Amino acid sequence: MTNFEQDRDLLIRLWRMWAKRAAELSDEQWTADTRLPGWTVRDVYVHVTPDVMIAMLAEPAADGDAKITSAAGMLRIFNADPTAAESMHEQLAEIVRQMAADVDRESIVRRFDIDLPESFERLTGLSRATVIAHPMLESVSLGAFLDMAILESTVHWLDVVAAVGGPEPEPMALERAREVLAAVPDPLAFIEAATGRSRVAVLPVVR
Repeated sequence: MTNFEQDRDLLIRLWRMWAKRAAELSDEQWTADTRLPGWTVRDVYVHVTPDVMIAMLAEPAADGDAKITSAAGMLRIFNADPTAAESMHEQLAEIVRQMAADVDRESIVRRFDIDLPESFERLTGLSRATVIAHPMLESVSLGAFLDMAILESTVHWLDVVAAVGGPEPEPMALERAREVLAAVPDPLAFIEAATGRSRVAVLPVVR
């Protein structure tokens, strides 16, 4: 079982890995296409920059119990309708492109290396059970919120590595991302498919 401090420290290490690689890239690499259609390396960086996450965590905890208590539950909702998910992803890609046009690399490096870690370290009195108001899901537990952030930072880092190279994420990040993704499909269907006892497609769990 993880706690808020462990999650915070892992995310800070991931963010600083993002910062270090961004500072190393050439201008050509910074604007190189990734395996995400329509997204450059710069676009992926803008997408992952967790300004919104920090702002949401700084708000007072919501009352009552969280409606969503796991990152897997969040992913099930976001990907329940493949057609709707594809449309949402296209809208997100356009928003990211518009944002990326106005952000310089030096500012992004500073955000990942200094500003966001310092903001995150100032957050106190939180636990994985803290309830966070969410604009689309009403409310989520902080644990689910952080697991999603770790997943996003890890999966999109692999997109960057595939485009311009870089180190693998640390084992803890990979393990946490795997745990979230493996929890998305129906457990029985996943076990049967993973052990070769069923040909029913359970992957991908995220589109």
